[in-house]
Amino acid sequence: MNSDNELSSETKPYLIDIQNKGYYVVLASGCPTEGMIPVAKELNLNNYGSYIISYNGGKTTNMLQEKVEVSQTVSKQNFDLIVDYCRDRGFLVLTYDDGHIIHDSDHEYMNIESELTGLPMKCVEDLKQYIVQDVSKVMGVDYVGNITEARIDLDGIFNEEIDVTISKPFFLEFMAKDVSKGNAIKALCKRLQISLEEVIVFGDSLNDKSMFEVAGYSIAMGNASDELKNLADKVTLDNNSGGILHALRNLL
Repeated sequence: MNSDNELSSETKPYLIDIQNKGYYVVLASGCPTEGMIPVAKELNLNNYGSYIISYNGGKTTNMLQEKVEVSQTVSKQNFDLIVDYCRDRGFLVLTYDDGHIIHDSDHEYMNIESELTGLPMKCVEDLKQYIVQDVSKVMGVDYVGNITEARIDLDGIFNEEIDVTISKPFFLEFMAKDVSKGNAIKALCKRLQISLEEVIVFGDSLNDKSMFEVAGYSIAMGNASDELKNLADKVTLDNNSGGILHALRNLL
């Protein structure tokens, strides 16, 4: 996706064409499932029986029937602990319910997730009272310096049941233990009987690190962080310059 959160006019038909040739195209994102389905359908993943991996690996959905095949969630008890932690640090807390982004306070960055996913915001009186069930993901939102400090302090682990990562530099994301894009890809490849050595992954954020660690070939976008670029087998053009298309044309 480019900076306008759109598929380029050249990349879209190419990704559809390679599916017609027998390749799987899998979308993996920190975004909620509902926010990914429109793009998946735009790429015809539903016609080719491909998959989307959402919530940083928390859910894997078979697009042929839009059926969730894997779901790993944050318990209500841990949800309340995460909310308390974020409130203590002054972070805006976001989670997801019934196709909405749920929040109970305001922040300068509060609408970014809605702009990225296309999902509407819903303000409630108190998150801990409103959310009574397990959730797929919780997110703390704040300025980059504060999120970076928290990420370093937590070092990937909130407690024995919850892991932490970042997608955007202002999003601190909490998921069930061992939930990651990399683990989701490993599990999907096992079900599809595909060797991980045959997998090519693209990424631009630190929540893509786990994919780079398991896939046969990893490609960092030109707009990726230096930390991710250092892990990649190759660095391609940025997301506004057809980086995915440029790399795949040289590989496939």
